[in-house]
Amino acid sequence: MAKRGKWLKQRGTVWWFQIVVPKPVQSIVGKAVIQESLRTSDRKLAEHLALEKAASWKRTFDLHRGVLRGNETPRNIFLEVQQRVAWLKSRFKDEEELDVQLDLLWDEFAQPEARRLGVDHLSEADENDLAPEVIAAFEAIRRAGSGRQDMPKEYGTPFSKVAEDFIHDRQRDKDSSLTLQTVSQMEAVYRLFRDHIDDAALVTVDRKIVTGFLDKVKRLAPNWGRSPRTKGRTLDQLLTAYGTAGGPKVTNRTMNRYVSALHGLWEWARNRDDALGESPFDGQWVKAKTRKDANAPWSEKALKAILALDSFPGTQGEPNPLYWLPRIALLSGMRLNEICSLDASDIKPADGVTYFDIPEGKTESSVRIVPIHTGLSTFLELCPKSGFLFPHLKPGGPDKKRSWYIGRDFGRRTRGIEGRSTFHGFRKNVVQTFERNRVPQTEVAQIVGHGKKGITYRVYSPDGLTIKQKRELVELLTLPG
Repeated sequence: MAKRGKWLKQRGTVWWFQIVVPKPVQSIVGKAVIQESLRTSDRKLAEHLALEKAASWKRTFDLHRGVLRGNETPRNIFLEVQQRVAWLKSRFKDEEELDVQLDLLWDEFAQPEARRLGVDHLSEADENDLAPEVIAAFEAIRRAGSGRQDMPKEYGTPFSKVAEDFIHDRQRDKDSSLTLQTVSQMEAVYRLFRDHIDDAALVTVDRKIVTGFLDKVKRLAPNWGRSPRTKGRTLDQLLTAYGTAGGPKVTNRTMNRYVSALHGLWEWARNRDDALGESPFDGQWVKAKTRKDANAPWSEKALKAILALDSFPGTQGEPNPLYWLPRIALLSGMRLNEICSLDASDIKPADGVTYFDIPEGKTESSVRIVPIHTGLSTFLELCPKSGFLFPHLKPGGPDKKRSWYIGRDFGRRTRGIEGRSTFHGFRKNVVQTFERNRVPQTEVAQIVGHGKKGITYRVYSPDGLTIKQKRELVELLTLPG
């Protein structure tokens, strides 16, 4: 904290302010030392005024050095000046003396700005050339002088605060909250947009600003967000490090995800008066092709190859995940993370049927019971009596999923298999088997964890099939060979 009286010098009964100008900016300021009368003989008042002047001059020095601190946005300058005007009003009851103090306050911004623009008086400068911080200071003085306490809309809540509140609100309800991976992706694009608009209020954003932002992001390489140092880099720094001229760039699918994240934020903010009018992100989506073979069912030949990759089922209490994961998926229709998250307590009996109890998942419909196929009897014998069924899986990723690392390992091991797909493709093999056995869609949905279509079964038959009926469906599934 600055020592009281550091910038004070008394001449007669009047206190003066003085501060040494840093050498790098002395040629710009035109002086080595700044000396200004504080027009008061009150020591305490002089100390307060000197602190304010010191802060103002230090800001000016920083501006000349091009290192304006990040928190000195127009909004913050407006609030700071507004508070200073309120203090002056409480201190100086005489109107003429108050006017003098307000003039001095304005001079703290006007004089350095005039010097920056190369004019004798700020009234000679083009208004369009004025720094946003100076305009904010003038607006605060003007409004406060006329008794107004309201803030111009363009100095509204900074974008970063709106984005933070939006994500917090989305995560408020656990049942409908976003995954941490999705949150991380949203935060990444919000940081980029924050940098593009200098963390201005959303009310200042229009379609031209949005298209300019999207044009910048389109230049980024697909891997721009993988480095842990990404969070500490500005958009311009990222463009320097990952901007590509002729190489691969972010896909249209990724661009659409960015647009959706920003459009959703705008719609939420508009209901809180932090954004005005129609979303400038609406209609900014681009056409993206979906690979026809994305997550396609595995071919018969590829299935045989994947099941032959590992012939070791494991030992008592430690089933081999690379051996059992594809087999369980093909005989249950379960998702990879659902299988990896199974605990010994999730294996339960009912009506003579042993089943997997899936207590939570990516959707409400994911919560279900799946009878255990007879082809998995050896797996049940190897399962540990307590804890996770695959005890050595290491959680990873933003959501700490137990499937994170084993899923990557699975992808690497199957890379050379002709006709391969993804682990999720096993679910399509399962659904394909059900369809070829003429199983109705509403029954298949109850096995694979999809929502039942239509109001009749979904609303009026919430319990659905009995566990014995589900076992009959599961037994339709087979392994190749």
